[in-house]
Amino acid sequence: MLLEASIGDAYGAGFEFRELDFIHEHNDLTRYFEHGYYSDIYKKYTDDTQMAIAISELLLEQSDWNEIRVADKFVEVFQRDKRNGYSKRVYAALDASINGKELLRNLNNGSNGNGSAMRAYPIGLLNNVEQVLEFAKIQAQVSHNTEEGIICAQRIALAAHYYFNKLENSISLIEFLNETLKVKGDFRVISPIDMHGYPTTNAVVKLISHETSIRNCLKTSIDCGGDTDTVAALCMALLSQKENCSKELPAFLFDELENAQYGRDFLIDLDSLLIKKFRLHT
Repeated sequence: MLLEASIGDAYGAGFEFRELDFIHEHNDLTRYFEHGYYSDIYKKYTDDTQMAIAISELLLEQSDWNEIRVADKFVEVFQRDKRNGYSKRVYAALDASINGKELLRNLNNGSNGNGSAMRAYPIGLLNNVEQVLEFAKIQAQVSHNTEEGIICAQRIALAAHYYFNKLENSISLIEFLNETLKVKGDFRVISPIDMHGYPTTNAVVKLISHETSIRNCLKTSIDCGGDTDTVAALCMALLSQKENCSKELPAFLFDELENAQYGRDFLIDLDSLLIKKFRLHT
């Protein structure tokens, strides 16, 4: 899950908010591209995956959550491995904080952006739907304490739960989200995909709901343009758990992905720990 997300993140970062003509010319799944804004993001994941790592580690460490524990983990993971990709607002707050209490003081949490959703998918491994909703809400409130921020985080966590628990044979993904959240979503793709919560999660749910190839979805999600790293990372994470979906990808995406201390092997190990812990309860 995290490995696939990091690949979508790292590959998608090379196309984030670029002109659609550039994307359609170069998005052929043959090589990584440098980020258009940050020269150091090349074959590396961004804040999207780093914050999902924080959520994953907290799931392994804590069975009860509150905003301070979530914020503590965000600070810990950022401070040990500072990297670009965060908004200026969030980067500055993390950089200035030594613990969760400071982050909560430093960070304006009134955003409607997609940051609360981009990191929420590991929460879907929890067995209990009510706990999925609760934990998704708690982590959203740290930085996106708005209706959009909370609902969109819950959408992504629920989508991961849906595929992890193989619910496709009993209900469609969109029906499951609408019935669980009691909010009818407008699940369509509007290109380029905006970095706010609703446009991002609308697009992601639509893209994955009928997709049967993780490779095809990676290319299609990036062809849409806009916030390509977030959309691709979410699609890859969710489809990694979808039963009737080909997981085949070009080898370079794995082989050339960063593999320093918190790189490819670290993500593989973290994925294994998550599956080992939560598969026992499904």
